[in-house]
Amino acid sequence: MSKATLKDYEEIVNTMQGYIQGNIEGKGDVMKSTFHEDAIMYGYTNDGNLSTGSIRNLYELIDTLGPAKDLKYRIDVLDIAVTVAVVRIILEGPGVEYADYHTLLKVDGQWKVISKVFHQY
Repeated sequence: MSKATLKDYEEIVNTMQGYIQGNIEGKGDVMKSTFHEDAIMYGYTNDGNLSTGSIRNLYELIDTLGPAKDLKYRIDVLDIAVTVAVVRIILEGPGVEYADYHTLLKVDGQWKVISKVFHQY
């Protein structure tokens, strides 16, 4: 096994920028390159409901919500183990705050999110 490199960190952050940009633009299509086609998403919304299912649900939600031009965010790469990584993203916008945890897998040389777990405050 080899250690994670600075290049790995940069590639992971760049991958997650697609997710951020999709949120800012309010376009699910913009963030699709961030996620594996079979990615899943689970988490609690601010009303206490559990949201589950395919990442496609996120794309539809983002399209419905529209642009989040004032979105502030922080990306933290928590760990990298050769072909697996975990990223935490804090999102803050007008009236909304999320804590996201993304699990990434390096597939065919590219980092892809395979699962997103979140809590909306």
